[in-house]
Amino acid sequence: MSWRFGRWWLAGIVAYLAFLLATLPAGYVVGWLHKRVPDLQLEGVHGSVWAGSAQDIAWQGQSWGLLRWRFDWAALATGHPGFFLVLNAADLALQARVAGNSRNFQLEDVVGHLPVNQLAHWLPLPSGSVAGQINIGMQRLVLTNAHPSAADGTIDLTSLSLNWPQPVALGDYELKLQTQGESIHGSLLDTSGPLMVQGSLRVTADGSYDLTGVVVSRDPANTALSNLLHYLPSKQDGKYAFNFSGKW
Repeated sequence: MSWRFGRWWLAGIVAYLAFLLATLPAGYVVGWLHKRVPDLQLEGVHGSVWAGSAQDIAWQGQSWGLLRWRFDWAALATGHPGFFLVLNAADLALQARVAGNSRNFQLEDVVGHLPVNQLAHWLPLPSGSVAGQINIGMQRLVLTNAHPSAADGTIDLTSLSLNWPQPVALGDYELKLQTQGESIHGSLLDTSGPLMVQGSLRVTADGSYDLTGVVVSRDPANTALSNLLHYLPSKQDGKYAFNFSGKW
C-alpha cells in the first residue's frame, strides 16, 4: 500500500470517527450518567451530546423542568470548553455556562429566577412554609469536591414571606458574594419591607459556612413580626441576633 493511498484511508477513518462523535445520541451518555450520578435523572432526551434537550431534569427527586444544552465550540480555541445550559419551567428560568470535571465544576454567567419553594426539599422548614422569588445574577460559582470554593455575584430574595409558625411578610433582601483568598464572603441586607437586616456570610474551602447578623422590626406595632423575632436572642438596642452555621 502506497503512502498516498494510506494517507487517504487514514483521513477517511478519522472523518468517520469524527462524524460518529458529532452525531452521538445524547441517550447513550444519559445512561452512562445515570449509573455514575444516580441523584440526577433526565427524561425525554432528544438530540446529540453537543446540542439537545431533556423534557425534564430532576435532582434528588426534585423536578427542574425542561433542559436544553449546546456545546461552546468557540471556547475550544481558548482551552476552556464547556456547555451552555438553559432551564425552563412554569415559574423558573435559568441559564448558565458550565465547564469542568467531577472535581472542579464551574458555572459562569448564571442568570435567572426561581421560586423559593423550588428549594423546599433542602430547607429546614415544613413544606409550604416559605414563599417568594430568588433572582440570580452570578458571574461565577465554582465547586471543588462538591464544596463551594468561589462565588462572585448577587442573589436577591423578593416578596419573601413565612406561613409557619404563623403568616408574616418579610420583604426583599440582597446577598452579595465575593471570593476572597480561599473563602467566600457575603453581605446580606434588606432592600425593602418591614424587617431591617444586616448580616455577613463566610464559606470556607472545606464546606463550612457561618451566617451571622442582626434583625429588627421597623414597626413595633407589627405583632406577627414581633412574635417571630422573639424566637431569636435579643440585643441591647432592640435588635435580634441570628447565627446559622454548619457544613455542606
